[in-house]
Amino acid sequence: MMGRMLLQAALLVCLGTSSAEDLRALYDVEAYRLDLAVDPRTRTLTGTVAIEAKVVGTALSRFVLDLKPPFVVQSVTELRQAVDPQGALEGTPLTFEHKGSTLSILLADAKKSGDLVRVAVAYSGNPTSQNAFDGFHWKKTAAGKPWISTSSQGTGSSAWWPCKDSFWHPEDKPQRTFVNLTVPEGLTGVSNGRLTGREKAAEGTETFHWVHEYPCETYAIAIAAAPYVEVDAELPIEGSEEKLPFTYWVLPESEAKAKLQFQDVPKMMEIYSKAFGPFPFPKSKYALVETSFYGMEHSTCVAYGSSFPAWCKANNEVDPYSLQNSRFDYILVHESAHEWWGNGVSTRSWGDFWIHEGFATYAEAVYLEELEGYDVAQEHLESLRGSIGKDSRLFRGETSDSDQAYAPVIYNKGAWVLHTLRGYVDDDDAWWKSLRDFNLEFRYRNAGTDDFRAVLEKNTGKDWKVFFDEWVRGEGYPILTGTVTTKAKSLIVRVKNQGSGKTGFHVPLDLVWKEGNETKEKRIDLEPGQNQLEIPCKSKPHDPEIVGLEDLLVDRSIVFE
Repeated sequence: MMGRMLLQAALLVCLGTSSAEDLRALYDVEAYRLDLAVDPRTRTLTGTVAIEAKVVGTALSRFVLDLKPPFVVQSVTELRQAVDPQGALEGTPLTFEHKGSTLSILLADAKKSGDLVRVAVAYSGNPTSQNAFDGFHWKKTAAGKPWISTSSQGTGSSAWWPCKDSFWHPEDKPQRTFVNLTVPEGLTGVSNGRLTGREKAAEGTETFHWVHEYPCETYAIAIAAAPYVEVDAELPIEGSEEKLPFTYWVLPESEAKAKLQFQDVPKMMEIYSKAFGPFPFPKSKYALVETSFYGMEHSTCVAYGSSFPAWCKANNEVDPYSLQNSRFDYILVHESAHEWWGNGVSTRSWGDFWIHEGFATYAEAVYLEELEGYDVAQEHLESLRGSIGKDSRLFRGETSDSDQAYAPVIYNKGAWVLHTLRGYVDDDDAWWKSLRDFNLEFRYRNAGTDDFRAVLEKNTGKDWKVFFDEWVRGEGYPILTGTVTTKAKSLIVRVKNQGSGKTGFHVPLDLVWKEGNETKEKRIDLEPGQNQLEIPCKSKPHDPEIVGLEDLLVDRSIVFE
């Protein structure tokens, strides 16, 4: 929290304001338009980004955006007209100050609540990659052709374009985004949404026009350019007579590999649509774009840098990602799940980052369960279990930015908390309805853990506050040790329920036994600490067993006597 306070204080010094207020919180973005040109020879990105925003504070005289070095702002214009896909960006020059990562723009007239702000920022620079995954990637294909792609969840989208960066403000998703991408002739420029046109531009370049008419986190906005081979198809959409455009763009040497690998797509999309609701962005497309980095959930243009494992297997080639791809093509299955979790439904604050990564990791198990059965899905989840620490905490804090919140725990513990919750609910109809209802109710919006809880409570008729307090906001997991003892006409259960960390957990224990030829069962709700109870029986019980504990994130050592 102290770090965030210092960050805000530094921002306010830059802005020359005495208020302890983040000025970015005083407006909501309605639209972005990115007019961008990439020059791979000089590794330069030149562009103009137009922003249309609505004032939600009482007044706004300074309009603050994020733009990191090494970019230089040439001018800022207050636009006369609404931001549309390709109209002229004309208006009045504005005074601005660009210090560090903060672009502060002095508006010609102060705005009041409900007013619209429309500005266009002309800028240029030489963006670079931060590592093999994050940043702006200037690569070359095997044939020596330019291969350009972006990935900015870890850096923030302001690492390559001016915006109200979701790195700090995930709650503000623009309603629509337009991208006009100019690239050297011979390359295909790909971005979010649907392609509305392409045209020759000056000096041996071509411009590709993209329109994405859905809310979208800024880190999920991306561009890519390469001498791509384009393959188009259509997929059925649940509940619609229209079909969903499905396109993949891959390098020429990957065309045969992709044709084999992406045969998995129709079934995967069917499974996700059944579990979570129809594909969220039917007016745009579902697409896969080959990139030089491993992968990323860019909305409607999923970055794919994996190894085409089906091709590797069919051709006896070594898969460099064999561990990740042991059960399925990890990038294909995981990053595509983000179209529902992260892109369709986004977190309201980064403390609940697990709504992106935990739900997407759980979707891997959903995919396997539908494709190969519950036991295979369980095996996959078991393979993730060892990474969950004894003091692990899923909730990432009230004031975290994206970098502070990001951690492996939001993936694997997030998935296991959902799997555990399914066991607690003990009603698959209510469970699957809750996942689907949650996605559909908050689609194109932002949500938090308590929103999911409310949907679950509505569908189960039960209060789940204790569960989420313990499993999301608490730390660790339960450790059960004890005995189940058979008596003449009873079963005696003695179980110590101790948390691996500081949190105590309430745990359901499902006990099954026989009395003669009759099978009996009982769910016992274990309190934190020592538990002892006696279950009366009509005759001598035999063959007692505990079922379902393997489906919970619980360490257990219970002996039958």
